[in-house]
Amino acid sequence: MKALTALLLVLLLAGPAGAYSSLYSSRCADCHADDTPSCDGCHQHRGNLGAFTDLPGYEPGDPVAVTLEGGRYGGWIRALLYDHNGLLVDSAEGPTGTGDDGLAGAVTFPAFLLGTAPAEPGDYVWEAAWFGSNNSGTAHLEAGVSVTVHVSDGSTSVPGEAMPCGWELIKLLY
Repeated sequence: MKALTALLLVLLLAGPAGAYSSLYSSRCADCHADDTPSCDGCHQHRGNLGAFTDLPGYEPGDPVAVTLEGGRYGGWIRALLYDHNGLLVDSAEGPTGTGDDGLAGAVTFPAFLLGTAPAEPGDYVWEAAWFGSNNSGTAHLEAGVSVTVHVSDGSTSVPGEAMPCGWELIKLLY
């Protein structure tokens, strides 16, 4: 009985990491033969996606930095940023556009993407997306998450944001 209990405990603590190590070889290596095997590059292991901008609001034409978070196990990924019209604004895809080619410079979570605030004031919903396999072999898909870009009308205030004053303003400046 003790041996069975010990075996069950070992199986429970082992986790799924070893069980899927061959998936990259069997489903990805044909197209990514020169890339380092990646868990986060696979649909099944990307984890929950999240995205946020670097500032609460922007002036028309300002640079907008978006951070895409996710993944659980590590490795290279491909990240994409679409504007409110569905147009590709930026991508982060490693040294040659896919994977890492076994080189330095692989894109991993968190991924950083850049765009330009629209010329007209308003709230714009952009999408930051992860791109990878859907575990069917050669097919790929995108999984995206919305991020709102607020563009002001030229004033310095952002709706819902109070201008800091006193000690809070001093802390921001230093």
